[in-house]
Amino acid sequence: MRIPRTITWALALTCLMTAPALAQRKAPNGAKVLLLSGGQREHHGYREQALYLSQTLENTGRYQVTICEDAAILETPALPKYDILFVTADRRDPEFKFTPSQQQAIFDYVQAGHGYISIHGADNTPNDLTDAQTKQWKDLLGGIYSHKGQPDGKAIMGTYTIHIADKSHPVTQGLDDFELKDELYSNMQMKDDVKPLATIRYKEVDWPVAWTYQYGKGRIFHTSLGHKSWKPGTDDPLRNPNLTKLIVQGVDWVADQIRKSPSNVSQAR
Repeated sequence: MRIPRTITWALALTCLMTAPALAQRKAPNGAKVLLLSGGQREHHGYREQALYLSQTLENTGRYQVTICEDAAILETPALPKYDILFVTADRRDPEFKFTPSQQQAIFDYVQAGHGYISIHGADNTPNDLTDAQTKQWKDLLGGIYSHKGQPDGKAIMGTYTIHIADKSHPVTQGLDDFELKDELYSNMQMKDDVKPLATIRYKEVDWPVAWTYQYGKGRIFHTSLGHKSWKPGTDDPLRNPNLTKLIVQGVDWVADQIRKSPSNVSQAR
């Protein structure tokens, strides 16, 4: 992938002088997005995906994106300066299980009115979480992928039809059903009040793969799609134009509330 000149590499620098960063893209205007990426390098190509997502969002002219690969930033004064936290990191990775204080920082951040976006492995809940901690994440996201009681993981690679379950929602505007080679999480544990925006039918069950949610004053968008192997030359489902559109419109939906109610976020900064 050719790296745009607008990306400033910061491997030798710091993420806002508080945590190691991969890159910080520069844009004059737009909502500020902190993209927290990394973990499970033997399973996923997070770095490539982070660069693609940051470039895609900034190309809209609506966002400034900073990529960071250290969860320590969650416990610093830098976090509230961002309008949206976008997590692509795999929660099962030891570096991204999040300490209790990091978890609470995320909950407080969203409750105060900031936005939260996550994709794929970011909905995984580590097996060593207590039931209360697992419930907290489910309350935040609206749904989680848990390996507890599922020794085979229930993550199945395949080519699926992504069914747009709600075409009236702003996140799915202009989208029809589409084919995608990706990984299905088939043991999602969802809250009863979540209405899926997109589903995959597998073994006579319509499994949610994208939805929105509200936590406190903050909006949530999550999709369990987006499995990218770390192996060079493998396809990245994020580059499917339909999935890209779904994610960008998910970010737009989350950011729209912040633009309409900036006082919520400014008071939290």
